Amino acid sequence: MTEDAVLLRCRSCRAVNRVPAGRLGEGPVCGKCRAHLEFPRGPVEGTAGNFDAEVLDPPGPVLVFFWAPWCVHCRGMMPVIEDLARRLPGRLKVVRVNTEKETVLARRFDLMSVPRLTLYRGGRQLNELNGAVSAVQLDQWIHYWFRQS
Repeated sequence: MTEDAVLLRCRSCRAVNRVPAGRLGEGPVCGKCRAHLEFPRGPVEGTAGNFDAEVLDPPGPVLVFFWAPWCVHCRGMMPVIEDLARRLPGRLKVVRVNTEKETVLARRFDLMSVPRLTLYRGGRQLNELNGAVSAVQLDQWIHYWFRQS
Protein backbone atom coordinates (compact mmCIF):
# COMPACT_ATOMS: atom_id res chain seq x y z
CA MET A 1 0.00 0.00 0.00
CA THR A 2 1.46 3.32 -0.96
CA GLU A 3 -0.74 5.54 1.16
CA ASP A 4 1.05 8.00 3.42
CA ALA A 5 -1.38 7.61 6.32
CA VAL A 6 -3.79 5.03 7.68
CA LEU A 7 -6.99 5.48 9.66
CA LEU A 8 -7.30 3.65 12.97
CA ARG A 9 -10.29 3.75 15.32
CA CYS A 10 -9.48 3.97 19.02
CA ARG A 11 -11.09 1.11 20.97
CA SER A 12 -11.37 3.31 24.06
CA CYS A 13 -12.98 6.54 22.84
CA ARG A 14 -13.94 5.48 19.26
CA ALA A 15 -12.12 8.47 17.72
CA VAL A 16 -10.68 7.99 14.24
CA ASN A 17 -6.95 8.71 14.13
CA ARG A 18 -4.82 9.41 11.05
CA VAL A 19 -1.43 7.77 11.59
CA PRO A 20 1.54 8.13 9.21
CA ALA A 21 2.16 4.67 7.72
CA GLY A 22 5.85 4.88 8.57
CA ARG A 23 5.06 5.34 12.26
CA LEU A 24 2.81 2.30 12.75
CA GLY A 25 5.70 0.38 14.29
CA GLU A 26 6.24 3.07 16.96
CA GLY A 27 3.17 2.18 19.02
CA PRO A 28 0.84 5.05 18.04
CA VAL A 29 -1.57 6.50 20.59
CA CYS A 30 -4.98 8.12 20.20
CA GLY A 31 -4.84 11.88 19.74
CA LYS A 32 -7.99 12.30 21.84
CA CYS A 33 -7.63 9.96 24.84
CA ARG A 34 -3.96 8.86 24.53
CA ALA A 35 -4.87 5.14 24.58
CA HIS A 36 -2.63 2.79 22.63
CA LEU A 37 -4.00 2.26 19.09
CA GLU A 38 -4.24 -1.45 18.44
CA PHE A 39 -4.41 -3.17 15.09
CA PRO A 40 -4.17 -6.85 14.17
CA ARG A 41 -0.85 -8.22 12.95
CA GLY A 42 -2.48 -11.26 11.37
CA PRO A 43 -5.88 -12.44 10.17
CA VAL A 44 -8.87 -12.01 12.50
CA GLU A 45 -11.46 -14.78 12.76
CA GLY A 46 -14.82 -13.41 11.63
CA THR A 47 -18.01 -14.65 13.28
CA ALA A 48 -21.67 -13.71 13.17
CA GLY A 49 -21.14 -12.05 16.55
CA ASN A 50 -18.17 -9.86 15.60
CA PHE A 51 -18.56 -9.35 11.84
CA ASP A 52 -20.03 -5.83 11.90
CA ALA A 53 -17.50 -4.61 14.49
CA GLU A 54 -14.52 -6.19 12.72
CA VAL A 55 -15.50 -5.43 9.11
CA LEU A 56 -18.01 -2.58 8.89
CA ASP A 57 -16.86 -0.40 11.80
CA PRO A 58 -13.16 0.22 10.95
CA PRO A 59 -12.57 3.37 8.89
CA GLY A 60 -9.77 1.80 6.86
CA PRO A 61 -9.71 -1.06 4.35
CA VAL A 62 -10.78 -4.56 5.36
CA LEU A 63 -10.39 -7.72 3.26
CA VAL A 64 -12.82 -10.52 4.08
CA PHE A 65 -11.82 -14.05 3.04
CA PHE A 66 -14.79 -16.43 3.02
CA TRP A 67 -13.48 -20.01 3.00
CA ALA A 68 -14.30 -23.59 3.96
CA PRO A 69 -12.00 -26.32 5.33
CA TRP A 70 -13.05 -28.80 2.62
CA CYS A 71 -12.16 -26.37 -0.19
CA VAL A 72 -8.75 -27.18 -1.75
CA HIS A 73 -8.49 -23.72 -3.35
CA CYS A 74 -9.27 -22.02 -0.02
CA ARG A 75 -6.58 -24.01 1.78
CA GLY A 76 -4.17 -23.14 -1.02
CA MET A 77 -4.91 -19.44 -0.60
CA MET A 78 -4.61 -19.47 3.19
CA PRO A 79 -0.82 -18.81 3.23
CA VAL A 80 -1.33 -15.88 0.83
CA ILE A 81 -4.04 -14.42 3.07
CA GLU A 82 -1.92 -14.86 6.21
CA ASP A 83 1.13 -13.32 4.52
CA LEU A 84 -0.92 -10.33 3.36
CA ALA A 85 -2.19 -9.69 6.89
CA ARG A 86 1.35 -9.91 8.32
CA ARG A 87 2.85 -7.66 5.62
CA LEU A 88 0.28 -4.87 5.98
CA PRO A 89 -0.65 -4.54 9.68
CA GLY A 90 -2.55 -1.33 10.30
CA ARG A 91 -2.86 -0.68 6.57
CA LEU A 92 -5.20 -3.57 5.73
CA LYS A 93 -7.26 -5.60 8.16
CA VAL A 94 -7.81 -9.19 7.06
CA VAL A 95 -10.81 -11.12 8.36
CA ARG A 96 -11.26 -14.86 7.70
CA VAL A 97 -14.75 -16.36 7.81
CA ASN A 98 -15.06 -20.14 7.97
CA THR A 99 -18.38 -20.68 6.19
CA GLU A 100 -18.76 -24.18 7.64
CA LYS A 101 -18.87 -22.76 11.17
CA GLU A 102 -20.49 -19.44 10.29
CA THR A 103 -23.55 -20.54 8.34
CA VAL A 104 -25.41 -17.38 9.41
CA LEU A 105 -22.83 -15.26 7.57
CA ALA A 106 -22.85 -17.58 4.57
CA ARG A 107 -26.62 -17.05 4.28
CA ARG A 108 -26.35 -13.31 5.00
CA PHE A 109 -23.99 -12.85 2.05
CA ASP A 110 -25.66 -15.41 -0.24
CA LEU A 111 -22.49 -17.46 -0.60
CA MET A 112 -22.86 -20.09 -3.27
CA SER A 113 -19.17 -20.88 -3.62
CA VAL A 114 -15.84 -20.32 -1.90
CA PRO A 115 -13.33 -18.80 -1.85
CA ARG A 116 -14.78 -15.30 -1.97
CA LEU A 117 -12.75 -12.19 -1.26
CA THR A 118 -14.63 -9.00 -0.41
CA LEU A 119 -12.97 -5.63 0.07
CA TYR A 120 -14.53 -2.98 2.33
CA ARG A 121 -13.50 0.54 3.26
CA GLY A 122 -15.29 2.62 5.87
CA GLY A 123 -18.08 0.06 6.13
CA ARG A 124 -18.80 0.19 2.40
CA GLN A 125 -18.21 -2.77 0.09
CA LEU A 126 -15.85 -1.80 -2.72
CA ASN A 127 -15.69 -5.03 -4.71
CA GLU A 128 -15.48 -8.80 -4.50
CA LEU A 129 -13.65 -11.65 -6.19
CA ASN A 130 -15.04 -15.15 -6.49
CA GLY A 131 -12.56 -17.99 -6.85
CA ALA A 132 -8.90 -18.52 -6.11
CA VAL A 133 -6.28 -15.95 -7.15
CA SER A 134 -2.51 -15.80 -6.87
CA ALA A 135 -0.67 -13.54 -4.44
CA VAL A 136 0.28 -11.20 -7.30
CA GLN A 137 -3.31 -11.00 -8.57
CA LEU A 138 -4.59 -10.31 -5.05
CA ASP A 139 -2.04 -7.52 -4.49
CA GLN A 140 -2.92 -5.94 -7.84
CA TRP A 141 -6.64 -6.12 -7.09
CA ILE A 142 -6.23 -4.52 -3.66
CA HIS A 143 -3.94 -1.75 -5.00
CA TYR A 144 -6.41 -1.00 -7.79
CA TRP A 145 -9.31 -0.53 -5.35
CA PHE A 146 -7.21 1.57 -2.99
CA ARG A 147 -6.56 3.98 -5.86
CA GLN A 148 -10.28 4.04 -6.80
CA SER A 149 -11.65 4.81 -3.36
